[in-house]
Amino acid sequence: MQPILDIINASDTISSVHVCRGNWTQNDAALLSGSYDKLSRFFDSLDVQVLALEFSTPRAGEIKSLFKNNSLEDKITLGLGVINPRNQVIETKESIVQAVQPVLDYLPPERIWLNPDCGFATFSSCPLNSYPIIEQKIQQLCAAANALREKYC
Repeated sequence: MQPILDIINASDTISSVHVCRGNWTQNDAALLSGSYDKLSRFFDSLDVQVLALEFSTPRAGEIKSLFKNNSLEDKITLGLGVINPRNQVIETKESIVQAVQPVLDYLPPERIWLNPDCGFATFSSCPLNSYPIIEQKIQQLCAAANALREKYC
């Protein structure tokens, strides 16, 4: 049997960094907040293709702060957090599409990936949301992705 590292080409892999603001409570006030401009130079120095960042709550600041004082718009794909896994509010297709609009000032559509802020299974014995809520959130994310593809692709 051939070792997995021999099978995978480095050119076939995508590297990503996720900045987690906390995913252990539904209390937004207890979680980290602040804009991404403080990490601007750090992000610019990374040799990754994707930044998976949380933007589903105002705690993250505005999207323009991510692109302040760096050249990220020239080199990254943004994993845009548009779903909040910590609350039971079902995001709508329209609200997700609207959240993407400011990113289009910096990145072309093909370099924007939609994703939840974090995973839904923080604690396997005590997830922050029920499976029916998670399913509805993901369905809205997929509907928004399809709407955006129809418009931009």
